[in-house]
Amino acid sequence: MLYTKHINLTDATETTLFTVPSGFHVVIQYIFIANHAGSTKDASLHFANSGGGNRVDVFDAVNVSSGGNLTLGNGGGPLFVLHEGEVVKAQTEASSDMEFAVTFDLTYVPFTLQNFV
Repeated sequence: MLYTKHINLTDATETTLFTVPSGFHVVIQYIFIANHAGSTKDASLHFANSGGGNRVDVFDAVNVSSGGNLTLGNGGGPLFVLHEGEVVKAQTEASSDMEFAVTFDLTYVPFTLQNFV
């Protein structure tokens, strides 16, 4: 089933957008970031395993002009597959008004044998 999770950040605190629940994986379809502040601000969005390792920076301190936006995924195909426990986080800078939205398909992972490769 498709979901969109979104947050609005106004300071430089790195914030968790969502964590993939146990027994599921997430197929990210679309990412949208909008700057509602009066000046250009930086936007960052990444995902990593729950311990912070294996980090993938999708956007790393990318400048977004006032009233501007960033999008990724208009082609209709999946962008990334995340597994249980992986975390999507967003961050901007102080005195911001930045919106982050991620649309994804949350899918139950069926049972498999441990030695199945």
